[in-house]
Order: sequence, then C-alpha cells, then structure tokens
Amino acid sequence: MTKRILIEVTAAVCLGLVAAGNAQQPEQRQLSSSERAALDPLTPEEEAAAVRIARADGRVKEALAAENVRVISVIPVLIKRGESQEKLDLHQREIEVTLFQPQKEVGARVVVNLRQNNVASVQRLSSAQVPFTDDDLKEAFQLALHDTQVQRALGPAAQSFRIESARPPITAAAVTENVVSGLPIRSNDAKDPCSKHRCLQLFFRRGTDYLTEPVVIVDLSANHVMVERSQSR
Repeated sequence: MTKRILIEVTAAVCLGLVAAGNAQQPEQRQLSSSERAALDPLTPEEEAAAVRIARADGRVKEALAAENVRVISVIPVLIKRGESQEKLDLHQREIEVTLFQPQKEVGARVVVNLRQNNVASVQRLSSAQVPFTDDDLKEAFQLALHDTQVQRALGPAAQSFRIESARPPITAAAVTENVVSGLPIRSNDAKDPCSKHRCLQLFFRRGTDYLTEPVVIVDLSANHVMVERSQSR
C-alpha cells in the first residue's frame, strides 16, 4: 500500500449544545447584531445573514462560481488591525465564513461585517486549506457503496451502514449499529493522486469492532474509489 499520512481531525463544535447554552428566557429581549459582543455565539439570523452577504460578494462569485458552493464554517472572529492590541474592537461583529466549491476545488475565507452589512475581506483558499465536513464523508461513502469490491467485502449489510455522528447516542442499540467514519489522508508520494487531491480513508465498524477490510480510500477530486489490501495480510 502506498504510504500515506492520516490527517488528525478534531470534532466540530456541537451545534445543539451551543443552541441550548444560549437559549434565552421568554421574557428576555433578543439582542441585535449591533448590541452583541464580538465573540458572542451566532444567532441563526446572524449566521444566515453572514452566509448571504458572503455568497453575494462579487469576488466570491468570481472565485467560486454561483452553484454547488458548500458552507464549511461560520464563526465570529476578532480581527486585529495594526500592531497595537488597542486596535481590537471588542464590539465589532465580524463573521468568518468559509466556503468551498468542490468541482473547482477552490475555497474562500470571507470576513463579513454584520454592522456594516458588507464583506471586509476575501481570501482564496486551496483545496488543501479547506477542512473536510460531513458532506465530504457522505459523498465518499456513497461513491464507495457503488464499488463492486466494497459491496462484495461488506456483503448484504452494506446498505445498513450509516455515517457516524460526532456525538453518537450512548444506547444499547448504538453498540450494535453499522457505522462508517473517515479521515482525510495525504500521500507523500508525488505519483499518488492523494498527494494533490482531496482523499478520505473510510473506516467501517460493526458494533464495537472495526473491520480490517475493506481498506477503502476515496479520491473525492476524481470521484474514484480505491480498495487496497489490508496490511495485516
């Protein structure tokens, strides 16, 4: 098997916990963007507005095109301007929106100023700079399910596998489920497509046991599935 490097992935922030932690009592008034501090968690309205403003920017449209653009992340940020910490405006509501166009394999980091309702900056990102998301895992899994070698290895249970969530429920049923997870990989061999393309290695688990086979690597850039022999053989 071509030597590849697994890229460690940290879990994303649980949106459900964030929403619960910021739930307000009915008698409390919802603060507007102009009243919220710089790093206060985003409201659904703020997140939607930031994404809309980012997508509408001419520079973003030129870089990514208008269709099939994925939203990777939307987070409040503090932008330091100049060398002095005094330049930090703790009440400026600026949101970093990361977008990705899979077909063109290009992304953009867009800083949106919600108070001014405009885009403060746009930074073009290479494919390697864009984090993987659950959408990538779902796409890789669907490609793998159509591969005859994967189907043969998983057998009749192939269709019963589901995408593993970041926080799976701790139930008796959970430990008997068939789930699939993935890790981004990058090859150090220039001849390997995964040295340049976006690739995920899939891991299949039945209950508490991970399968040693099939060893499945999905090249999302080329929509290609590679099934390799287990190193244990």
